[in-house]
Amino acid sequence: FGLRMKKEDPVKTAKKVEEWLDIVGLKGFGSTPTYQLSGGMQQRVALARCLINDPELILMDEPLGALDALTREKMQSLVLKIWKETGKTIILITHSVEEALLLGERLYVMAPRPGRLHKEYTLPFATMGLTGDLREIKNNKDFVSKREEILSMIWNMEEEIMGKEI
Repeated sequence: FGLRMKKEDPVKTAKKVEEWLDIVGLKGFGSTPTYQLSGGMQQRVALARCLINDPELILMDEPLGALDALTREKMQSLVLKIWKETGKTIILITHSVEEALLLGERLYVMAPRPGRLHKEYTLPFATMGLTGDLREIKNNKDFVSKREEILSMIWNMEEEIMGKEI
């Protein structure tokens, strides 16, 4: 749709589509209806659909939440690869502390009721993920420690709120 609005040359558009489908690992699926693709493939199509328009900023709101664990891990690697190759700013909204730690340079923890910023972290793990195995990073002692710190903080916030509501 974005390319049609820009009134780009159809031949140039078709070439761009093929390039982005190849980047997201869907070479040869250009004519396959989206409803015939798996959930992970549909997410990759959505990512290609966004990136083909060359946005300065990419907003991803819970993009991997409905995927199985293996597909989710592959998509996390793909997001990091695209971030590295394009240099685009990506804002990723997720309820998964582990995913936020893996994919973010900065992590913002929101407090509930009313929603507000509770704490901000600067993280090294996404940069590590550009050159390393995500599963190894998940076992890194600093990663585990930070994950537990954040989960404990969130747990304590929830307990405090639940105590006030009872």
